[in-house]
Amino acid sequence: MSGAALTVRFSRPAFSATAAENKARELFGLTGTIRELASERDQNFLITEAGGERFVLKISHADERPDIIDLQHRALERLAQRAPEVALPRVVLSTSGREIETVSGNEGASHMVRVLTWVTGTEWARIVPHSPELLQSLGAMMGALDRGLEGFQHPAARRELKWDIGRSAWIRGHLGRVEDLTRRAIVERHLDRFERELLPGFGAVRQGIIYNDANDWNVIVAPGHPHQRRVAGVVDMGDILESIVVADLAIACAYAMQGTPDPLGAAAEVVAGYHAVHPLTDAELALLFPLICTRLSVSVVNSAEQRAFSPDEAYLTISETEAWGTLERLERIHPRLALYTFRAAAGLEPCPAAPAVIAWLEAHQDDMGPLLDLPGTFEVLDLSAGSLLIETPEEPADLPRFTRKLFEHIHDAGATVGVGRYDEARLLYATAVFGDEGNDREMPRTIHIGLDLFAGAGTAVLAPLAGIVESVRDNGMGLDYGPTLILRHEPEGGPVFHTLYGHLGREVLGLEPGSRIVPGQRIASIGDIDVNGGWPPHLHFQIITDLLDRDGEFPGVARADRRTMWKSLSPDPNLMARLPALRTRSTHRPSSAILESRREHVGPSLSISYRRPLTIVRGWKQHLYDDEGLRYLDAVNNVPHVGHSHPRVMRAAREQMAVLNTNTRYLHELLGEYAE
Repeated sequence: MSGAALTVRFSRPAFSATAAENKARELFGLTGTIRELASERDQNFLITEAGGERFVLKISHADERPDIIDLQHRALERLAQRAPEVALPRVVLSTSGREIETVSGNEGASHMVRVLTWVTGTEWARIVPHSPELLQSLGAMMGALDRGLEGFQHPAARRELKWDIGRSAWIRGHLGRVEDLTRRAIVERHLDRFERELLPGFGAVRQGIIYNDANDWNVIVAPGHPHQRRVAGVVDMGDILESIVVADLAIACAYAMQGTPDPLGAAAEVVAGYHAVHPLTDAELALLFPLICTRLSVSVVNSAEQRAFSPDEAYLTISETEAWGTLERLERIHPRLALYTFRAAAGLEPCPAAPAVIAWLEAHQDDMGPLLDLPGTFEVLDLSAGSLLIETPEEPADLPRFTRKLFEHIHDAGATVGVGRYDEARLLYATAVFGDEGNDREMPRTIHIGLDLFAGAGTAVLAPLAGIVESVRDNGMGLDYGPTLILRHEPEGGPVFHTLYGHLGREVLGLEPGSRIVPGQRIASIGDIDVNGGWPPHLHFQIITDLLDRDGEFPGVARADRRTMWKSLSPDPNLMARLPALRTRSTHRPSSAILESRREHVGPSLSISYRRPLTIVRGWKQHLYDDEGLRYLDAVNNVPHVGHSHPRVMRAAREQMAVLNTNTRYLHELLGEYAE
């Protein structure tokens, strides 16, 4: 596909509302109130008849080709048959029985005129909030569109258009319109990657005729309760063409991301909905994130170009600010991390390298040495969101106290090492350091994706497997890893992977990157609370299947909604630690099992709230906490006036329970006093 510059200026018709009203009556027999709609190239008028039925009168720009209009109409015809669930405009014939009529405009220019039915609903841009279900319905609708267009052919579909994602290189000649040099560099990087990596990959993915314009003003949401809103369909087939099919999804994602604090999360929901209806291939998923970035780059350059020629035309730059904001947020996301997020949304193995790493580790269990040079017994700890070891969700603010209590518990259990579980949701991370923002709520990182071995400071840490020092760094910020070692493993005939050792003593900083480590070698020691980020002395051990080009650190805690993806990047560390105590599953039952048991054994008179029931495991002050460590403001239950776990209420309850716990069949002075 050519990267030659394409024109970005169009001659729009300039009919008055009165003239448009006359044409609608004369040519199509339509009467009613008329209102002009925003449009980049054509002129569009909404006509509302006395009975409430609505139509759109479309007057094409002077350069429009009849075969392009025919392409649009034939596509609508095809989709009416193959995707009837998608709400789309329908062609209305003129009083002469034609789909298209021709009228004269300014300076003798000819314009094609046609009428389409109105699609009832609200534009995506006017809907707030965009719930996960709404985003998924957008993906499902786009999947239905592309599935409906599969096999459809039309000679006009191969055309030059600035919005053809395969021709995105046209923006290179217009980068000068982007005055901010930092922003221009962002676009240049995406354009370089488009030409270097994306274009060569187009031959490996499906080609076909696509809708190509799922922007936030073309996507229509059906009327309904805010919590039940779903995308109904789309309008404006003006950009339809032949391209790679996955471009349709990339465009929908690019617009769905805009204005969101978590653009990757929004796109992942769209991907999930699309894949459920029109499954994506591995090659398409690999192209998706850079295609999204390419589309956003074209959008901002086009806006800058259009603003130069039409500075007063607000419609042309309506989404420019949000597009730039999205591009700048995406700069902080590693492309492979985006790919793995999309693969997880599609229900695939997020990191394709993970199965090979897991299989190799499982096959070489007997080759692994110990992690600690410390004989003794292991006590598996419960540090979950409902743990009794953590008195309050505010306890991380008093880590010295928590440290004393933790080691007392290990000692009382007759153990020498306490074990913190992998894949455990913890309130220990209820601080700003681990905070993150989702699109409809706070999404702190609460899921532990490593293995913790709590032992005395100075305990020797051993290498269980041969490796090469990848990096050594002191991550000295509070609640971080402190001194951290990452080893690279390149077993003969096996996959490359990494291991991370965190919360170490400072002597590890003397290791040189590139130096070789032999099995059983003492590589570090457990650091004390004053050097290890402020945590109780312990080793944080983690397996990493893709380091994502990070240096000296890697996340050890994940968001609950990205749990599957991060577990693929960091599989179970017990594959190397081989602790028998961890081979038994956690005693905590998953929400699905709890719900199934309740439905089987508890009567329906005890109702369950919410479409997605919450598993609440903790209460503190005005908040409730679920089994993933997520926090909710409680304005529903019977204690908002005093708060959960109120010390005076707890003390009074303990005192009363120690004396008497019975019903009101008997006399007791407290009942009367309470009633008085």
